[in-house]
Amino acid sequence: MKRTTLFAVSVIGLLIAALLVAGCTTPSPGNVKTPPVPTMSLPAVTPDASSCGFTTCHGLDLACGANAPQVCTMEYRLGDKCRQYARCDSSGGSCTLITDPQFSTCKSCVEQCAAKSGSNAVSAFECEAAC
Repeated sequence: MKRTTLFAVSVIGLLIAALLVAGCTTPSPGNVKTPPVPTMSLPAVTPDASSCGFTTCHGLDLACGANAPQVCTMEYRLGDKCRQYARCDSSGGSCTLITDPQFSTCKSCVEQCAAKSGSNAVSAFECEAAC
């Protein structure tokens, strides 16, 4: 009987200790601290500089304008390789397309690949890799 009483007192003591610890670590409703909201200031940009860009995301038909897409898909399309040789410039007050000499060469090569490959996309991409 003495052993059962000692066991019961020990279990009750452990429960009381667990409840006290749990009560001390739980914040009361009036003392809940909300974390500060992080703020971030955006750099100032002129409207022309931020909106001037390619009006399409993929391919060889390049044009520059103020209606450049904000997000493009990650897919790769025939002619995307040549886009590295072109850019949009708004320094003169208007949004204009600037191409390097390599763009014309690359574009011509990709167009020949597309014509030779017909509807075979794998062949067209393999050919474009050599441009």
